[in-house]
Amino acid sequence: MSVALNIGIRDDIATVTFDLPDAKVNILSPAVMEELSDCLDKLGSERDLRGLIITSAKHNNFIAGADISVIENIASAVEGMALASQGQQVFSILAGLPFPTVAAINGSCLGGGTELALACTYRILTDDRGSFLGLPETQLGIIPGFGGTQRLPRLVGIAEALRMITTGARVFAKPALRKGLVDEVVVAENLLSAARKRIMRHHTGKRCRRLCQPTCLNLLDRFPLWQRLVFNKARQIAAKRTGKNYPAIPAAIDAIEKGIRHGLNKGLENEARLLGQLAVTETAKNLQKVFRLQEKFSQVDTKPARDFTNIGVVGAGIMGGGIVALIAEHSLQVRLVNRSTKGLSVALGFMAKLLAAKQRKRIITPAMSEQIKGRVTYDTVMRGMHDLDAVIEAVVEDMEVKKTIMAKIAEALADDTLILSNTSSLSITEMASGVSNPTRIAGLHFFNPVARMKLVEVIYGDQTSEETISKAMALSRRLGKIPILVKDRPGFLVNRLLLPYLNEAARMLEEGVDVGQIDQALLRFGMPMGPFKLLDMVGLDIAAHVADILFTAFGERIQPSPILTRMMESGRLGQKSGKGFYDYSNSKPATVDPEIYPLLKLTSDGDNRLDEQEIIDRLIMSMINEAVYCLEEGVVNEAQAVDLAMIFGAGFPPYTGGLIRYADKVGSKMIVKRLDGFVSAIGQRFEPAGLLRRMAKLDGGFYG
Repeated sequence: MSVALNIGIRDDIATVTFDLPDAKVNILSPAVMEELSDCLDKLGSERDLRGLIITSAKHNNFIAGADISVIENIASAVEGMALASQGQQVFSILAGLPFPTVAAINGSCLGGGTELALACTYRILTDDRGSFLGLPETQLGIIPGFGGTQRLPRLVGIAEALRMITTGARVFAKPALRKGLVDEVVVAENLLSAARKRIMRHHTGKRCRRLCQPTCLNLLDRFPLWQRLVFNKARQIAAKRTGKNYPAIPAAIDAIEKGIRHGLNKGLENEARLLGQLAVTETAKNLQKVFRLQEKFSQVDTKPARDFTNIGVVGAGIMGGGIVALIAEHSLQVRLVNRSTKGLSVALGFMAKLLAAKQRKRIITPAMSEQIKGRVTYDTVMRGMHDLDAVIEAVVEDMEVKKTIMAKIAEALADDTLILSNTSSLSITEMASGVSNPTRIAGLHFFNPVARMKLVEVIYGDQTSEETISKAMALSRRLGKIPILVKDRPGFLVNRLLLPYLNEAARMLEEGVDVGQIDQALLRFGMPMGPFKLLDMVGLDIAAHVADILFTAFGERIQPSPILTRMMESGRLGQKSGKGFYDYSNSKPATVDPEIYPLLKLTSDGDNRLDEQEIIDRLIMSMINEAVYCLEEGVVNEAQAVDLAMIFGAGFPPYTGGLIRYADKVGSKMIVKRLDGFVSAIGQRFEPAGLLRRMAKLDGGFYG
């Protein structure tokens, strides 16, 4: 009985169609792989077949990859190696068929799906925006295990294969054609006919200029000196980008290198062995938990916003431009309002830059770019807003300004139209106090840069209705974001946890610890940037403003370091002013500015050296402690929300599984012991949250 494959033969060309029942996407589970193996064995014995087309009946999906639940449950390196070897054997059968094979791809093609396509003679991809290939296994802590590390470099070259596998990047239609990853790009309606023509051309000898099967290296890649240069460079980049925190990255490089040097068969054996070793590492298990987090919080009902067609954005500038671009790219009409034409120009100019960058990467065409721009209308006054389904306010982060603008927006709209504030820290409840029908007000906190950051905080105030929450969550998901529901408390969640972390870094600077030492310690821990570089990026004025809000709310625990005020008074606001803790005034990579030490009247020019683990503990445990306070107060309802938010909103290292999962690994007893030590040696701000003390007494963890 068929599990997932439908087989048809017409004019001596077979078509195998993947269509996993009752599933949105096709996955390569053990049962599906067994069925595919039987199918290929049967077709391989058909003497009259001229070719095979492999395609999918799913609208926007070819194959999403292997079954992650199988990967999660790998209990030993031997078991992992065996699973990889079995998959390799199936795809080796596919690669060895006595007739040409074509992967006809429409929609997403990831992981094992891409490895299946690589085992085919040809690959044809549709030009839809949702069609792409990729090998994201390193993002799950493993490497491609069904032949991907061996066939990809023989198709696109060593350098491009290294880039694709170590980054897990998706490759869309035009770049895929240019790189040689696919042989043809067509419109979806012509996919199967193009595949049939490709098989016919194969038999007439009119093959494409590229090698049909990815089994041979291109000319340059055959030279040992070139190989050494490419692999050494890849290792340098990987070490700089991930340090020692992601063992799958160097393992992927090793897998490709050994396969190039020792041949395809030896390479496949080594690939399977490495996958088995990686699959049981703590990093892999944590990264797979992060995948599940993302999956869980992405399961939002979009029905409440399904009929939305027109969205308003009030407030321009960089943030407004990013939000406008996001909405327009998701096929919604946008009405942008800003009182000054200068602000409109900044927003529209920023949007044009974003679209131009996507054009350069060939993610979108010039025609698509113009279509997106055509969805945006703009004005300096609030008119023509009566038909809007929702309005997002994105003006300056000042309560009085926001309250005034909110009241004006409410006057311009129907009484039940959704109004959302892109605030990073201000009270939604207070903001809604002067608005008719405050039940329709909620926060929609996008993170900067809007185009890249996946997280959105949906904030509910005291009077926000369930209907408003549902619509705000649904709209966030329609815009491709992952929403988390957050209670209206000062700083909400992400900024509230970041401020103690950033403030503690400033306190260390007061003690004479070097900016570079602190930033490098956190980079090695796995943060995307150090706390001082982050302060510069956010802006010292904005950080000081949020710090004041939290200090007013929570007192001594988050008393701002005077360094933030001194930096502002000196005109150093970070990247936007050209100088902050780092000097951005020239085109070279920014370096720590030595002038900050005398400027801030510090007792030491950064020569007070601290143990690196103490630096990490003081900063990270400050975040953990504040996260526990948030859980006590019900800012979010579960530890998983904290982990998701900190990974996708603040860049907390995914290899840890998230802030709370990292806390569980360290242990509540050890955290309380360290915090109590800091209370004695440094100050009361480290006093452990009550819930944390209770958990330490029970030697418990948040994940059980």
